[in-house]
Amino acid sequence: MVTIQAVLFDLDNTLYDREEAFMAWADDFLRHDLQMADDSEIAETLQSLRELDAAGYGSKAAIFERLRYLFPNHPPAVDLTLAQFFSRFLTYIRLEPDTEQLLNRLQKLSMPFGVVTNGGPRQWDKLRKLGLHEVSGCLFVSHDQGVSKPNPRIFLAAAQCLAVPVEQILFVGDNPVADIGGAQRVGMITAWMSRGLPWPDDPTLRPPDYTLATLSEVLDVLGAEPG
Repeated sequence: MVTIQAVLFDLDNTLYDREEAFMAWADDFLRHDLQMADDSEIAETLQSLRELDAAGYGSKAAIFERLRYLFPNHPPAVDLTLAQFFSRFLTYIRLEPDTEQLLNRLQKLSMPFGVVTNGGPRQWDKLRKLGLHEVSGCLFVSHDQGVSKPNPRIFLAAAQCLAVPVEQILFVGDNPVADIGGAQRVGMITAWMSRGLPWPDDPTLRPPDYTLATLSEVLDVLGAEPG
């Protein structure tokens, strides 16, 4: 039986709840910036923005196009731009207590861990906001690597940084293709953050080794006490 010697994490919707952060930003923006007061109207608009956001994979420009369409007479001081979103979104992201406890436990176990995330330079803003740059020296952003998950190169670069054979690395992520499929291609052990969703009914996707409801379950996979 292979012993796990290191852990790699995806970032968005894995190490922190991006969906929660986006909805918190959107709710606050509608209520305080656009001065909406009707709860049913707010709920309807939030659902529309959530669909456009598509768990982070949607066009941010489309979100603001929708807002400008819905609120042509918005207050003059309101900044309906992408720059506004990117600067303020950071204030809504946080590590959940279970995640902080997990990372602290990995440190106490002297188990190396890192992050592999797709995206541009702004991903570094998130990593710093969450304090991940202070606890790991193996942080990989696809923009810097020239390739994105599921390309094997970014996984292999992270494994080299951890100085652990790929077959002894657990990769934890929420995306069945980019995270789980990519990690499987290089021989890593995989754990899927389901966040309550079923595994896709797609025969081309090989199921993960583990399915997690919460990130704290990583300790169960490692056979480690919470401590």
